[in-house]
Amino acid sequence: MTTAVITASASIVVAVLVFVLNQRAQLRAERRLARLDRVARQLRDLYGPLHALVDVNERLWRALRDVDLPDSEQRKSDDPLPVEQQEQWMRWLQHALVPANIRMRDLIIGHADLVIEDGMPEPLRGFCAHVAAYEVMLSSPDQGVGQRRKTLIRHPGAPYVDYVRRSFDALKREQRQLMATQRKRWRFTAG
Repeated sequence: MTTAVITASASIVVAVLVFVLNQRAQLRAERRLARLDRVARQLRDLYGPLHALVDVNERLWRALRDVDLPDSEQRKSDDPLPVEQQEQWMRWLQHALVPANIRMRDLIIGHADLVIEDGMPEPLRGFCAHVAAYEVMLSSPDQGVGQRRKTLIRHPGAPYVDYVRRSFDALKREQRQLMATQRKRWRFTAG
C-alpha cells in the first residue's frame, strides 16, 4: 500500500513539475514573441525609415559639399552668397534636404512610443528642434535670395546620424537573435 501511495505521489509531483516547467517555457516564448513584435515595429515604423532617410540625406549632403555647396567658411561669413549660388542652394534645401528632414521629424514625433530609450534622446530632440527652427526661417518673407539665412537651432550633426545608425544596427542584431532563438524553438517542438 505504501508503495502505491509513493508511486502515486511521485506521479503527481512529476505531473505538477512538468506543468510548471511547460507554463514557464510558454511564458518565456510569449515574452520573446512580444519582444520580437516590438522590435519589428520599431524597425518597420521608426528606425528603418529613419535610417534610410538619414542615409539618403548624408549621401546628398556629401555630394553637395563636393560639388555645389559653398564651403563652410563661405556659408558662415557675413558676405552674401552670389545670387545664382544662393538660388541653387535654396532649391536643394527646399526640394531635397528640408522635405526629408520634415519626414524624419514627423516619423520621430509620430512614433515616439517606439524610441528605444525611456525618454527622448538628445540627438532626436535636437534634430526635431532644428527642423522646426528651419521651417520658420525658410517661411520668412524678408529673407530674399542672396541674403544670409541663419537658423536658430543648428543641426545636431554627427551625434544624430550616429544615434540613428547605432540604434538601427542594435535593433537588427536583436531581431536576428530573437528570430534565431525562435527558429530553434520551432525545430525543437516540431521534431
